[in-house]
Amino acid sequence: MSARRYFVHPTAVIDEPCSIGDATKIWHFCHVMKGARIGERCILGQNVFIASDVVIGNNVKIQNNVSVYTGVELEDDVFCGPS
Repeated sequence: MSARRYFVHPTAVIDEPCSIGDATKIWHFCHVMKGARIGERCILGQNVFIASDVVIGNNVKIQNNVSVYTGVELEDDVFCGPS
């Protein structure tokens, strides 16, 4: 098994199986559900929710308290701010 090449805060929940790209950071109280695909160099702020089968491209920043639901695909270099 290879070493993990991304960061997940100890309070985050990652449901397997899912895919998380290199250099991605997943912060406090995030929840990534099974089947989600997160690209490289992404940042998920505190309390972000990623539903099953969501696809997130590379270099995506999702700010605190944002939810991304099933059926959504974010392309590369997207910024999602809170409402």
